[in-house]
Amino acid sequence: MKILIIGAGAVGFSIAKQLSAEGHDISVVDVNPKLIRKISEKLDVSVITGNATSPSVLESAGVQEAHMVLAVTTSDEVNIVACILASKYGNDKKIKIARIRNSEFTGNKSILKDNGFCVDHMINPEHIIVESIIKILETPGATFAVDFPIGDVILRGFHVPDDAPLVGLKFSELEDIEYTDSFLIVYIQRDDEMITPSHSTTIRPDDTIFVLISKIGLPYFLPMVNRRADEVEKVIIYKASRTGMLLAERLENSPIAVTIIEPEKDKAEMAAASLRTAVVLHGDATEIDVLKDAAVEITDIFIALSENEQTNLLTSLLAKKNGAKKTIVLTNEPELVHIINQVDVDVVVNPRLVTASAILQHVRRGQILSIAKLGDSEAEAIELIAEEGSEIVRKPLQKIRFPKKTILGAIIRNNTMLLPKGIEAINPGESVVVFTLPDDIERVQALFSKKK
Repeated sequence: MKILIIGAGAVGFSIAKQLSAEGHDISVVDVNPKLIRKISEKLDVSVITGNATSPSVLESAGVQEAHMVLAVTTSDEVNIVACILASKYGNDKKIKIARIRNSEFTGNKSILKDNGFCVDHMINPEHIIVESIIKILETPGATFAVDFPIGDVILRGFHVPDDAPLVGLKFSELEDIEYTDSFLIVYIQRDDEMITPSHSTTIRPDDTIFVLISKIGLPYFLPMVNRRADEVEKVIIYKASRTGMLLAERLENSPIAVTIIEPEKDKAEMAAASLRTAVVLHGDATEIDVLKDAAVEITDIFIALSENEQTNLLTSLLAKKNGAKKTIVLTNEPELVHIINQVDVDVVVNPRLVTASAILQHVRRGQILSIAKLGDSEAEAIELIAEEGSEIVRKPLQKIRFPKKTILGAIIRNNTMLLPKGIEAINPGESVVVFTLPDDIERVQALFSKKK
């Protein structure tokens, strides 16, 4: 497939790297020559330096032949205009996807949805980040959260504390525990290593485990991983940023008490005027007195959502030292995710990686329903539909040859999650959750696709 990517920043680079490795014909356009130079040196893609709102630049990048246009610059306006221009070249089957941060464009009342602005899919990073944080808040003890669209299947990540009942158990011993038919631990992240567990693998303190689980089975699993994980009652949000305000608004109708700390007086006043129940403090979260005024000592989660990752890290560490039970830190630099994970931070969220994952889900359309990366690892969770006539259906599962590091997680049958050990074969039309690496995605897709 020929794909034109507009924007060579972190999002564009990540998408280009992934898609070029999968064999797609990639062209990248950016106005910044330094970004273009970087991407041309590291990736096997075609590059054009220029403004994507110029028809001649788009033509030089091959917009006429492109099957898909991904507009992922940091400017909503450039992304929208680029999609409008791209629609004038070629047929109606050209897919246009834009990264849009302005909620006026992506909300339910957006004029883009009804007036033919030529954008097929809009990806709003803030909305995705907020939804992810909400799921984490709703799952006591969770550090990672993804919901799948079909059935009651969810994926959660948990940090394993010293006194967790699971500590010291081998996977062969987990089968003796009640409710094991409702969950499956698919990966263990231990230090820098992502481990695919075997029967002899032992769960250790400080492991991060990724668990595929049914929603109805979640309450039974939680006590196994954390004896002291309580419901979230109070959060502090640092900065009334676009993401911070969106999160606060989402929590207005929940029982969670929200306090916002905003260092700029005018923004603090605007936040206080627009929010009904949240407490808004004008101050700097790097000051201990401000944190105490916000009652940090009784706070369940401190959420740092400023545009400055250094400030986010510093404020979260101060909050943790002064009583906050858990911290969530936002960073815009994908390279810092792994580093921040090494310090005393519980959850790291990165809008650019999230945006890349959301866009890749649309690129890998067809029988793929959803796709998500597991934390800062290379592993991906994919939900696919088993098509009639594909290699995966109506065959004994033990005879299906999956790629070596691919895990068959669960089958959703009649909206119910079934683990592979409990069934003999997959039926046409059923959705299946698979865990794999980027290099194996094409092979996995082939298993689930109708043979041509």
